[in-house]
Amino acid sequence: MMQSINLSSLPDALPVPSHVARGAQGGPRQGKPLPLPLDFLVKPRHTLDVRFDPATRTVWCAMRHENSVSWTSPLLRELNALYGDIRALHAGAQFDDPPIRFFVGTSARPGVFSMGGDLAYFLDRVRARDVEGLRRYAYACVEAVYNNYHGFESPVVTIALLEGDALGGGLEAALSCQFVIAERGINLGFPEALFQTFPGMGAYSLVARRLDAARAEKLILSGRMYKSEDFYDMGLIDILVEKGEGPERVRAFIAENTRRHKMLGAVGKVRRRVAPLTLQELRDVTDIWVETVMDLAPINLRKMEMLAQSQDRLFDQTASQRFGE
Repeated sequence: MMQSINLSSLPDALPVPSHVARGAQGGPRQGKPLPLPLDFLVKPRHTLDVRFDPATRTVWCAMRHENSVSWTSPLLRELNALYGDIRALHAGAQFDDPPIRFFVGTSARPGVFSMGGDLAYFLDRVRARDVEGLRRYAYACVEAVYNNYHGFESPVVTIALLEGDALGGGLEAALSCQFVIAERGINLGFPEALFQTFPGMGAYSLVARRLDAARAEKLILSGRMYKSEDFYDMGLIDILVEKGEGPERVRAFIAENTRRHKMLGAVGKVRRRVAPLTLQELRDVTDIWVETVMDLAPINLRKMEMLAQSQDRLFDQTASQRFGE
């Protein structure tokens, strides 16, 4: 059973035996156990539920989606701050057995992983002609994608757990993880073509690396909705499970691979060496996306608005209440 660490029970630093951690130069540390400050895992958050399983050294991060099923600015800020803390924890030291082995990204909202970019925010920025505001938002999205792909530049193995629909930027976030585990029957796709634009936060880069450029373009230009079974057949999903069995399968995957963690990390490094993905590439593509969105015709903006309004009705809330900027 997974244990949850709460703020009241967490010390300022969690000690790890000295034989587990090595210093920045790779030599064994002597004397007191190396303190590992994991208190950042339980800091108060408005958009994320973060739990740590000390037995498997796994961080479980669930998006709450209480105010939106999309990537809102507050969600991106908290997510990138968490990623930065995980990266900083591992910086400057080499671990025989790292303090965090696995990171599982999922959703706390039944039936939805993420519907992608905040369409209402896009519309607001386009109508205000705020190019830089839209670009800042897009850069925050690709920062999250980059961190997932690179395992926070640490030994952490990233896993996306899809128990519900993932569209657009939500699907990009999932595909940026080293492993994708999905339940049967969920909807996946890049609907941006319906608005005469494209998914600009990593879809082409990620799908082309997992498959090839031709199939990446076909997938992106189709605007089609697929099922998780289709993505599994394509090779974009690693493990497909029955409805309701996702969390248990992730726990089984972690248990099966705990002793192979170092090998999984090495294979991840090989993947990134053979198919490197830079933050600059992601930003360059995003710059093209920003230009495209800013030039959308009124009819396409209206289509985007209709979908955004349908999302607002889920929460009885207007778009402006969600921006949080």
